[in-house]
Amino acid sequence: MAAILHEASVFCVDFHLKNLLGVTEDKEDNVLITCRGVVKRYHVKERRQLQCWTAKSWHLFTSAAVYNPASDKITAIIGNTSLIQWRHDTEDIEKAKKLNFETSIHQLFMSDGTLYILFSTGQVEEVSVAMKSRKEMKPGFLSAHDTIRHAELIKGTKYLLLVVESERNVLRLYKIQMDNSSSAPVMNCPLSLDDARLTGVCVLSSGKLFTLWSTGDLYTFDLENDYADMLPGQKHAEEGSVVAAKNAKMLELSPSHIVIIGLDRQDEGGIMVLRDIRFGISISVRKLKMYHNPPLAWVVSQGVVVAEGASLSWIPFTVQESNLATVFATKVFETQGSASEVCHSWVKNRNQNESQEVPAAAVKNVYCNKTNALSKVIGELDRGSLSESLLASEVIKCLIDKKNLKLLNEAVNVFTDIPESGLIDVLMYYLQCKDMHFAGIIDVPQLLLEIEPLDKDGDKIVCPFSSEKAYFINGILQKPFTDVELLKVLSKIPFDNAVMLIQYLHYLVASGEAVVASSGSQTLSLCQAGEWLGLLLDINYHQLVISSEITVHRLLLSCFDSTTIMCKFLEHLMDTGPLMQCVLKGNPLPLCSHTSKPYFLERLVLTKKGSGE
Repeated sequence: MAAILHEASVFCVDFHLKNLLGVTEDKEDNVLITCRGVVKRYHVKERRQLQCWTAKSWHLFTSAAVYNPASDKITAIIGNTSLIQWRHDTEDIEKAKKLNFETSIHQLFMSDGTLYILFSTGQVEEVSVAMKSRKEMKPGFLSAHDTIRHAELIKGTKYLLLVVESERNVLRLYKIQMDNSSSAPVMNCPLSLDDARLTGVCVLSSGKLFTLWSTGDLYTFDLENDYADMLPGQKHAEEGSVVAAKNAKMLELSPSHIVIIGLDRQDEGGIMVLRDIRFGISISVRKLKMYHNPPLAWVVSQGVVVAEGASLSWIPFTVQESNLATVFATKVFETQGSASEVCHSWVKNRNQNESQEVPAAAVKNVYCNKTNALSKVIGELDRGSLSESLLASEVIKCLIDKKNLKLLNEAVNVFTDIPESGLIDVLMYYLQCKDMHFAGIIDVPQLLLEIEPLDKDGDKIVCPFSSEKAYFINGILQKPFTDVELLKVLSKIPFDNAVMLIQYLHYLVASGEAVVASSGSQTLSLCQAGEWLGLLLDINYHQLVISSEITVHRLLLSCFDSTTIMCKFLEHLMDTGPLMQCVLKGNPLPLCSHTSKPYFLERLVLTKKGSGE
């Protein structure tokens, strides 16, 4: 699977949803949660609060606090007109200096290491510049009757996009260049669709504007190349999972993926929909406990933070560029009901000795047929009564981190139930290692690394790995798998490594190293080699087709030639089947024999006539 939304986890619950102003990124992979009366610093993965700064009831925050790496300070807005900055070691922010502005402040933005300030009049300036002229009015281009409904940076550029509602409820789109001069918009045009209401907006780093309308239609508009009178642009797709008539939140996760948070169409509560904008389809869904109007959600480096009821949930995601194979094999992942229970280890009985904490039978099942070194690794994990599949995943992850090839090979051999994701992780690690890393670990039979082609005009068939590395890779390719599950993770292998693996499988088939029936000594069978080769060609089909590499084309032609020769051989071998059956059963050959068509034999019988005739 190229992209997916993972399981949600709650990490903050002590706030009121109406007071929540925003969540922004802090240093060291932490986040800042800003409410009207407090700013909290949280470690998301550990689900714990690190620090907390409280404001007085008459000096409440009005915009989300932002961390500025250049000054190593946190900046926030108080009472719409005051700017305050403090460091992480500050205990009481009331002692920090406040800078008052004459013009109301709407929001703070960080762009490429520079902190910008957006005033309610539409004026945008660097904070360092705005502080020098804070006693002056910022006229801007918006009137007192205009309300900023949406403000978003175009990543990687110096442009800010505003959706502004006028006194007559008319929406206009403004594109502003953020510099130290006047913030006159470089784009100013109405944003509307006949018989529809705007419910969601998102601008991508590529400069494309996505809008969701109450009819359920998604529109896309190129801010760089399309004419302004073409707004809202072209119809991209229809969103059927959320109630489009209700307000939705749209966020960019990658240049090719967006997520839409809204009201679930089929159930009470909210829903997150991950969409592939390249193919215009929904590829992953995650249900939320509650829906808030409008939805409150933010993208941080670790995932998406969503407000659910009186809590904040963290939803990690995986996004990769899709290809035809992953799209056609896509399935929508949903979670319904409560989460499954976590596996627990045995509860210690304090009345018994420490050695009796785990039953002897379980210890035997976990540690049997394993060396002391591997048993020690399993023991250090201390994960309790996990199933073999989960235990194998944990052990493999640990050994990859330790870069222990010998124990990794042993783990692959002794565990019978290894999930497909674990197999791919090990295979990717093997492919990344150099041949010399495998030398001397295990004595393996040497391969003939270069063989002559069956066709005189063909290229030599070369093994891309050393004998030792090939031995380790064979251990992975021999393990049982389910093709549907394997296809979900097979796309994780980089294209260059996938081509190298295709070359190796072709070598095994063409050289005869892949036998008819595997002997179990890490010798690959023809059936196993064929299955892996087919899946790799399937998952990399699109990239193989558009590849301009000569070596890739010659490799595919060589695979085709070898397959053709093998098919002809099998056809001739099948023709000998009836003859072999006769030999095995001892049956006589049929009296009537047929020869090739150009020849014909006729039996003549000559008789001698009598003398009287």
